[in-house]
Amino acid sequence: MTETRLPEIVLFDTLSGTKRTLEPLVPGRCGVYCCGPTVYGLTHLGNARAALVPDVMVRFLRHQGYDVRYVRNVTDIDDKIIARAAEEQLAPAELARKYADEYHRDMDDLGMLRPDVEPAVSGHLEPIIALIGSLVAKQLAYAADGDVYYRVRAFGPYGQLSKRSLDEMLEGAGSRIEVDPRKESPLDFALWKAAKPGEPAWDSPWGPGRPGWHIECSAMSSAHLGETFDIHTGGRDLIFPHHENEIAQSQGAHGPGTFARYWVHNGFINFDGEKMSKSLGNFFTTREITALYDPETVRCFLLTVHYRSGLNFELEAACPRCDRVLARAEQESGACAGCGAVTEPELLRAQVRFPGLEEADDRLAYVYTTLQRAGAFLDQGAPAAEPGPVLEHTAGMLVAFIAHMRNDFNTSGALGALSKPLAEINGLLDSGKGVDKGARRRTVERFVADFAEVARILGCFGADPGTWLARRRDLKAARVGLDTAKVEELVAARQAARLSRDFATADRLRAELAGLGVAVQDGPSGSVWTFA
Repeated sequence: MTETRLPEIVLFDTLSGTKRTLEPLVPGRCGVYCCGPTVYGLTHLGNARAALVPDVMVRFLRHQGYDVRYVRNVTDIDDKIIARAAEEQLAPAELARKYADEYHRDMDDLGMLRPDVEPAVSGHLEPIIALIGSLVAKQLAYAADGDVYYRVRAFGPYGQLSKRSLDEMLEGAGSRIEVDPRKESPLDFALWKAAKPGEPAWDSPWGPGRPGWHIECSAMSSAHLGETFDIHTGGRDLIFPHHENEIAQSQGAHGPGTFARYWVHNGFINFDGEKMSKSLGNFFTTREITALYDPETVRCFLLTVHYRSGLNFELEAACPRCDRVLARAEQESGACAGCGAVTEPELLRAQVRFPGLEEADDRLAYVYTTLQRAGAFLDQGAPAAEPGPVLEHTAGMLVAFIAHMRNDFNTSGALGALSKPLAEINGLLDSGKGVDKGARRRTVERFVADFAEVARILGCFGADPGTWLARRRDLKAARVGLDTAKVEELVAARQAARLSRDFATADRLRAELAGLGVAVQDGPSGSVWTFA
């Protein structure tokens, strides 16, 4: 039996620093491990991007015929969880369950695939302890008063992922490394932490305690994907020390050449030039954003830039008194340099605009409007009777889209490949002049069918167009403070005027609606409104 050859896909591998052709350990199968959330608070867009990159990767690999096993962990034992649990007066395990549920809710809203396996640290203490024991036995780790540390200088390739020498790491760390006389080297990192009063603890050969952060992923990935697997993903901030330490632990225990064969890292989301993070406090939660914009708009926004590039998350806040756009320093202080008004930060936060999201929202609305028009056109007649040629840009759309995706999952280029086909279809729907009816029908049919493939790969453009556009309209109305009840009243009055053939009144009401930024579309079933 002849083996089916799957399409060639290249991806950028952080370890080698080059693009490499994907050659899975087992042909036709692909194991993907994603560093998941530490569940101690609500997610922000940086967390969402780190989940979206493997989500689209897995979708595309499956579309191309690969059998993918997707593993994304949950860190439910951690210093940050313990600290937040004390603040919220909850047991650490209860707090972790609470925010794991919130994480799932946010990711579901954004259309993320659930992983095939979602291991939690609390369910993997046995393999974690066994892995630490193996490192101790090989003298790659040592115990010190109930703690266990990895002996960094005993692992020769340390620094291969981050491209830094040990001396550079020591120099760069400076005062950030806590001085501990029990450690052989300041770079040695904790595999096991001895129990402290009031903190959760588990028994181990070194005494009661809990695992360090880095050892968790080494143990969980090998438990569910094997000692060697194909792709490991995560944010660039995890390259050092987290992923560097994972390599040291896993290869130290299982030997050279084991563990992840490809390393894929996404760029940061920058908030006015700074990395968006919980620790910096310069983030909006995913839920704050999706209360203002449809979750699919957020997803589309994140896909507009190649995953390895930084993505700038811009915002504008206007003074409530003079409507002047405030500079960053004014936003932080709440004081307008123009009129002197001082506004509470939380009020300003509730009134911000996000230009990038608004652009993505408009783009999505254009796509869904096109799909709605195409669907209405196809509903009017019978399917094309015979196969035949379709117009150029629509004919090449899916091929071009997939070519970009095969080249390091380039969603930015893939989205760009949709522009000319969208314009071509709208031109056909507007007039179709010079195109015979058969070619016109076949082209629209092909566009709708191929766009469904695009939707399955990106997780965008797959909703019912009318439903999505209505939801988007209502969210936008709420953002800009439009009185929708008044708009509905004017639309109804205009419809009544048209039915009574009072066209002067109908025109006056249309102009009044236009003054509110509203456009009216008349159809056989009545009039509907949208934003101009």
